[in-house]
Amino acid sequence: MNLLFDTAMLGFGLGISFLGCALLALSQSRNWRKVSGDSKTDPPRSVRAGWALVMLALLPCVLRDGGSFAALLWPLLFACGAMTTALLLTYKPQWLRPLARISQAPRR
Repeated sequence: MNLLFDTAMLGFGLGISFLGCALLALSQSRNWRKVSGDSKTDPPRSVRAGWALVMLALLPCVLRDGGSFAALLWPLLFACGAMTTALLLTYKPQWLRPLARISQAPRR
């Protein structure tokens, strides 16, 4: 295939996986307090959106390499997204604040 297409699909899959992992992490109270700095508000209920994004990351892997290698690539992208999220929460949690603002929808 095309090198540009392969690289774009790999980056797209990694980005989607990272966003999914970050949303899953922000749905936990401890991480929400660390990122937002607000202990009074509840964390957003973004678990479904996080898992949906993690599952959606399979699509670029299948488009890039087909089903057999995508079964190997997809968990590796998920692990990279989870590790990046963990490192950001440890060293630079303020970098996740824009995502926290977006994920916090007004409660009804």
